[in-house]
Amino acid sequence: MVNDDKDRDLICWSDAGDSFFVLDHERFAREVLGHWFKHQRFSSFVRQLNMYGFHKIPHLQQGVLRSDSDTEYWNFSHPNFRRDQPDLLCLIQRKKQSTAAPQDGVVNLRDPNTPTSHVPD
Repeated sequence: MVNDDKDRDLICWSDAGDSFFVLDHERFAREVLGHWFKHQRFSSFVRQLNMYGFHKIPHLQQGVLRSDSDTEYWNFSHPNFRRDQPDLLCLIQRKKQSTAAPQDGVVNLRDPNTPTSHVPD
């Protein structure tokens, strides 16, 4: 998708090739997402990126942090998503859901799998 020349005005690599930009997220959603996904919702695209470990890179424009509601470019990165390095793509994997660990010091006494210790009288 990022390498597709016909969409270069909507999505492109950064100069360094270590991140990519979505230049007009509304047009991108309308004109590009439907070719690659079963939806045209930019928020769902961002959610998918987050599930695979991508992060939005915040930027400053003229010294003021702009909000996501403004028409602005979105910049995303992942340590294994690099221009001209397709061999790294296999290292991008969906995040595993973590099981809820007990809070420090909180033990569920009704859970039969909870380890117990015997305190002598």
